[in-house]
Amino acid sequence: MIFLAEHYLAIRNLHILTAVFSVLMFSMRFLLIREPAGLRRRWIRVLPHLNDTLLLTFAILLCIATHQAPLVTPWLTEKVLVVILYILAGLFAVKWAKSRRGQVTWFIIALILFAYTASIAVSKSTLIF
Repeated sequence: MIFLAEHYLAIRNLHILTAVFSVLMFSMRFLLIREPAGLRRRWIRVLPHLNDTLLLTFAILLCIATHQAPLVTPWLTEKVLVVILYILAGLFAVKWAKSRRGQVTWFIIALILFAYTASIAVSKSTLIF
């Protein structure tokens, strides 16, 4: 526990870095929807999953280091719920939407949800809870 507290800033910065990289990889995958050969590249299929695993790992480490947890800390609960909505919107944007208009709409919704997640993290306040 002391180790995590001492390295809080490094863990937080790595969490932020992996979050930014995650949205960049999502954006790249969205832009490659019309180029299936690009989406089949191994690194494009593997790297986002590795990054998102690190993102989740750093999130858990931050929860442990700060003694905060979803369902206990309102802003963190809302952040987790919005992240889930972001993931679902991303799935609609790159997999489930049938039309280009639907894909673009869901992509924009996903980016708005990502921005909202970041604002919750920075402000440590919520709109819902």
